[in-house]
Amino acid sequence: MTDTILHELCKGFGALLSRSKLPGFAEEAARKNDRGNLPLHAACSFQPTPEVVDILVKAYPDGPKVGNNIGNLPLHQAAMWQASLEVLDLLLSYYPEGAAVRNTYGSLPLHMAASNQAKPECVRRLIEVFPESAHMQNDDGMTPLDLVLADEAPNETVVAMLEGRPPPPVSTPRVEAERYAERAEALERKLAVFQDSSGRQRGDLDVALLAVRKLADCIPHALYVTGMDPNELEAALSSNASPTEQEDILLAMVKKAVRAKRGGLATGRLKDGEGTGTIGPIRDRVEDLLDTLVGLGHIKSQVRGLRRTTEIADLKDSLNPSYDPPIRPSHMLFIGNPGTGKTTVGRLLAKLYHELCLLSKPRFLEVERLDLVGRTKEQTQIKVQEVMDEARGGVVFIDEAYTLGLSNRRVGPESGDDAIEELIKRMEENRNREDAPLVIMAGFPEEMHQFIGDQPLLKKHFSLLFHFPDYTCVELARIFLDMAFAKGFDVSSDLTEQAIGSLLETETTTVWRRERNGRVSELLLSGVRTQVRMRVRTAAFEERTIDSQLIIWEDVENVIVKDFK
Repeated sequence: MTDTILHELCKGFGALLSRSKLPGFAEEAARKNDRGNLPLHAACSFQPTPEVVDILVKAYPDGPKVGNNIGNLPLHQAAMWQASLEVLDLLLSYYPEGAAVRNTYGSLPLHMAASNQAKPECVRRLIEVFPESAHMQNDDGMTPLDLVLADEAPNETVVAMLEGRPPPPVSTPRVEAERYAERAEALERKLAVFQDSSGRQRGDLDVALLAVRKLADCIPHALYVTGMDPNELEAALSSNASPTEQEDILLAMVKKAVRAKRGGLATGRLKDGEGTGTIGPIRDRVEDLLDTLVGLGHIKSQVRGLRRTTEIADLKDSLNPSYDPPIRPSHMLFIGNPGTGKTTVGRLLAKLYHELCLLSKPRFLEVERLDLVGRTKEQTQIKVQEVMDEARGGVVFIDEAYTLGLSNRRVGPESGDDAIEELIKRMEENRNREDAPLVIMAGFPEEMHQFIGDQPLLKKHFSLLFHFPDYTCVELARIFLDMAFAKGFDVSSDLTEQAIGSLLETETTTVWRRERNGRVSELLLSGVRTQVRMRVRTAAFEERTIDSQLIIWEDVENVIVKDFK
């Protein structure tokens, strides 16, 4: 999920105050972006007024207690970006315990304030609310005082407060001018260091270009994911070009790949005519498969990371035959609401991992409790063994896996436990086999978390856990358009992802969408096809000719407004 309109408005505030009067503002205020930031986090990063913070908190009262992807509360953001004392006081009034909350790196809000030249009055207030914070270390072993002293021109008042001594007398204008002069000299020294580093940067560039050459020689297909065509590169470098000309060729291709990514071409979704002046990224089978997923960046990153790990391992193996055994994918837990794409991703992973030579077959076997649990322990063991044998070399996908921990009238809960025990036993026995199947357990959030908590052995054997978030309205629109194009339909120019997403946002509720997710897109396409058929029949009756494969705005609007309730 990317930044919403409200996240962007939180960087300016004027338009935000007007938007706060619109319906749906509370829902917007509770929505996170892909970095886990609420609009409140975004606002606190741009020195907001107390009025802005108050509006956002009243719209989403839990906002001050929410951490982003690295554990920063809005209070951390405010302390880091030199917010005013009034804003800090307001955040602390809603959630005073926030002063004692550490982020992923063990930093308290006071650490953030100390390392980013916060105003003395803000530092004082954080110490007053949580006095122990003045002496606490972050994960790097740094206290707030250490962070302040790391600055070449530290604020003496802040240093005195953190050392527990009275602040120095109020500085005269001359002393203040001298202090600013010292700070300017410190900045000039840093600038000189950066200027001296230009030679090192040239050396780094040479190393980077050499690395590209080696990749092209050893594992050329690795260049595909960067947007570079290894065949084109080989043809260019095999010419009679001089070393300088070859370097220019490399630089040009790297710059082209960077421009493509910055221009949004890496998504592979640009229409004809967009991205003028750039050339789209080169695709290969793995990237093409990943591109079929809407959202789910964490899944894509995992696959790309595993791909790179595998390529590096292959390279080391070619250089040293006694290298470690080949990389094997880890068993996974998929957790998400209905329709969030768990089964779709499972099927895709079977193909992707086969393309990466991590699985010997692109096989995908979907099973449920009845396929694993028998009336007796012996029958259960036989069923589990049959499933694992059938999925050998591919993926076995256990849907609604939490049902293995539920009781049944005919088969008691111990039979589900027997299935889990046998499954883990088979996984351990097959650990070193090249055709060992990859096991994925999937289910709904509440039930799966309870199930995992009751089965401690699962945590050991399923090291990867993926949460599948609910789709945003724009993502649902994108899925709908992808499905429509796949069915051979065209759409009118006003049917953009943003327009359809806005209509879904207005006409449906979050709860309704959460219960369906991707099913919303399927229902929309089914309803739209009915609308198209009705228009075609009407046109035939009136002796008119229309495009039977064109979806227009009225088709989509009729389905969403009339049927999606």
